[in-house]
Amino acid sequence: MRLLQTFFWEFIQNLPLVGGFLLGLDFWRQEKLGWAITCMVAGSVIGSLMIWATESRIVKGHREPMQEVVVNILAMGSLMFLLTVYMSSKWSGWWSDLLVGSVGGIALGVIQSLAVKSPVSVGHCMAFALSFALGLVGIRVLASTVSVGANILVVTTVVTAVITVIDYGPLR
Repeated sequence: MRLLQTFFWEFIQNLPLVGGFLLGLDFWRQEKLGWAITCMVAGSVIGSLMIWATESRIVKGHREPMQEVVVNILAMGSLMFLLTVYMSSKWSGWWSDLLVGSVGGIALGVIQSLAVKSPVSVGHCMAFALSFALGLVGIRVLASTVSVGANILVVTTVVTAVITVIDYGPLR
């Protein structure tokens, strides 16, 4: 039951992040750059604030320090932008999604640890590496077969499941 509760709150945290990224990517591909940037900024701000507001539901008594919220907004927004440029490039493919996603996930994990001056958690970085890599592959595979909304829900579910199991579940 605890794992399902964790999954729920983690999903709530991830939904605006994945949604902002995928909507931004969709607008970017339509050459509506203002809307793309707006979605990425909104997704990173709302997602970071959701993490701040709900993390204590996952880890009792824990509240993200405000400096981590600010770092999350900047890091996640930057990652969304960089990943949008990457996903829109002609040379990117599912094979490079695995590498780029892993590097992006590890980078975010390290940045978060540095922001609060805590030791880097290898497990947390690995959860992000795997979830980002699978997320990028999923986005690419689903983009031609389902709507952006469905893609957001599927990718958020996969990313959330990976993070929940590795960070908070039996693989912890």
